[in-house]
Amino acid sequence: MYRLYVNGIHNEHHYSELAREFFADNEYEVIPINIENADGLALGHNSLVFNADLKQDRDQIKRDIFKRLSIITGKTPEWGTLTGVKPLKPAMNLYLAVSDLNEVDKGLSDIYIVSDSKRKLIDEILRYQIENVPVADDNNWSIYTSIPFCPSICSYCSFGSELARVKSILRYLPKLQREISECGRLFKKSSKSIESVYFGGGTPTSLNFSELVALFDSIEQSFDIKLRDIETTVEAGRPDTIDKDRLNAIKKYGVRRISINPQSMNDETLRKIGRSHSSNDIRNAFKLAHDYEFEVINSDVIVGLPGETTNDIASTIQKLIDIGANNITVHTLSVKRGSKLKQENPDYYLRGVKEVEMMLDTASRMLHGAGFVPYYVYRQKHQMGAFENTGWCIPGLHSLYNIRIMEEMQTIIGLGAGAIGKRYFPSENRLERIPNINDYRMYVERIDNIIARKHKYFD
Repeated sequence: MYRLYVNGIHNEHHYSELAREFFADNEYEVIPINIENADGLALGHNSLVFNADLKQDRDQIKRDIFKRLSIITGKTPEWGTLTGVKPLKPAMNLYLAVSDLNEVDKGLSDIYIVSDSKRKLIDEILRYQIENVPVADDNNWSIYTSIPFCPSICSYCSFGSELARVKSILRYLPKLQREISECGRLFKKSSKSIESVYFGGGTPTSLNFSELVALFDSIEQSFDIKLRDIETTVEAGRPDTIDKDRLNAIKKYGVRRISINPQSMNDETLRKIGRSHSSNDIRNAFKLAHDYEFEVINSDVIVGLPGETTNDIASTIQKLIDIGANNITVHTLSVKRGSKLKQENPDYYLRGVKEVEMMLDTASRMLHGAGFVPYYVYRQKHQMGAFENTGWCIPGLHSLYNIRIMEEMQTIIGLGAGAIGKRYFPSENRLERIPNINDYRMYVERIDNIIARKHKYFD
């Protein structure tokens, strides 16, 4: 057990998150102390003191922790001292301050010790967003609507999704309709507009034709919008939920963006992680979706799934390119609390780092070669190798919603179980989270309290 004593702090969160990139959860402890001069402390074996003279700021302390733990463990996480979910944000803040991409690159290196490869990734994303994405406007909001049901539960999932049982869905939808209606009523009294709508989950296409139509109709009427006139995305993630009826419902409302998410095109992997479909089902879903002429078909791929090799990732990426995915998100596996994989193998995320690095490099090389560009990036806790998730698109086919949620400069109305709404206050450059209860049963039971909290968006 390593004990990291950090002098002059009251909250160990930022430092603990950094230490987690070097150690398993049970291998370290970060302990805040406040001592005038901590140099002479008599400490036990594997104990380290940081900021002994109380003269360092947070970034200096984190750099010191990073360098000393790198020597101890032999690890050098590529994101340096950046531990947050949104590694683009400090880079964007630097750019807004200096308007010079070379200075941004220098800042990422000097302040945060970010590696060459990750600075190159940030540079590509920054350049794309600067050239192609309009500046966020507080008059334009977004809507996220959660359908927390799936046909099966994946071994790595911790989102609180439930099996898509008819009784559960029928119990959930009326309460969701109430929340949509009340938020729409309040929204129409404001002077705001809706920029994008995102239907996620779970798997929204767990709903049948009539349920999808009722959901889309409720959103349109409640918020006085037309889904065909704004960026609207429907996660049709599981191919076993994609059929003509559901695609007819989606197309009826002019939706141009859907997701078909295989995670892997390796049938053995799909079986291991609890997917109830095959790679051939993915191909058939793409064929059907192409018949409906969707402008964007996004696919998610996960790097680091049990048993997979770099060759498996290369095969998955190539197959998705070949069948017409034009927006691909490459995720690094995150082994989260609450997932089956975390329970069975708590330290899985610490293993196979070199292989995962090769997988990410291979995916990047292949996507660049096929004309894709990276356009947004985010990170999660317990990701293998402390790496990242990167969204890639054919230029012009980026998801504005994905960019906005990482920018954190837009109000997002979260609807449904597990949805996390965010109210943005531009004068303070501050977000206030307005989360909904994760479990759909509790959501149903507490819908009155949930609806009452929605006034926070408008007060």
